Amino acid sequence: MKESFILGVEEFIRKACEQECYQNDGGIRCLCNKCDCTRIMEDRVVKVHLYKHGFKPNYWIWTDHGEQIVQDDLDNNDDCIGTGRGVEDDQFLSMEGMVYDALRQQQSSQPPSSNTMEEALNEQTQRFYNLLLDASTLLYEGASDSKLSMCVKLLACKLNWNVPDQCLEFISKMLLDVAPTNSNLPKSYYDAKRLVSKLGLEPKKIDCCVNGYMLFYNNESDKNDGGLLECKFCHKPRYRDYNTGASNKKPIPVKAMFYLPIIPRLQRMYASTQIAGEMMWHYDNKSSNGVLRHPCDVEAWKHFDRVYLDFAAKPCNV
Repeated sequence: MKESFILGVEEFIRKACEQECYQNDGGIRCLCNKCDCTRIMEDRVVKVHLYKHGFKPNYWIWTDHGEQIVQDDLDNNDDCIGTGRGVEDDQFLSMEGMVYDALRQQQSSQPPSSNTMEEALNEQTQRFYNLLLDASTLLYEGASDSKLSMCVKLLACKLNWNVPDQCLEFISKMLLDVAPTNSNLPKSYYDAKRLVSKLGLEPKKIDCCVNGYMLFYNNESDKNDGGLLECKFCHKPRYRDYNTGASNKKPIPVKAMFYLPIIPRLQRMYASTQIAGEMMWHYDNKSSNGVLRHPCDVEAWKHFDRVYLDFAAKPCNV
């Protein structure tokens, strides 16, 4: 058994060094049970880690080490696919999953016993079916992408490589020119952004003091600073060349920030059947041998649980 394990380690190191990602990363992602493919180290260090901690369990497809994924691998490794790590779902199933997650989040946020509940649900249901149609309708006959998936890719392109808006406009027009039919393609970057925004999780734009002393917004603690025109501390103006008489133009703030509200993002995580289990992993997998594996194993987390028993009793609380 020991000899076979040593041969397995040697074989893994040999194959990992032959992969293209080994040259790109400058090392090997450590496959030991402790590092969990999150750290890149030299091959000799990875070998020591594997001898000491053993291999990461259920890692049948080398998605982090450059192995090509074939259909046979996907069919024979349902357990690995079920974890949601490293294996991309079908594009249409992924888009439809985003739509279903968005619908569940919106339904959970509906107020109970409202007179306008039926109208709100009808409008929400129609929005859901429109999104589902955009997620399942091909761009054109023979295409592998839907309108929604193409819009998501365009926005991902801007996020990953900091592409300017003008460049995305050019890409959208180029796609319109070369596509056999352009009825389902986004006409502009604005159209793509508007469609994806229907999935929820929009950022909030908040005006700031130019010197960073305060934010111009109202909160639940009766702090009504949203209507101020200058900073309370340094008295710098909130807007550029603000003229009270020119009411037909929207004032331009001197400085602004984008805020990503955490509550709807947590709701979306729990709405996803794939992510909800991982969000509550810490509750059912607490360490009993004194090994620190998760923040829930530290003394500060345990002290919080002892003080706030009602909060700690619900595994969905984070």
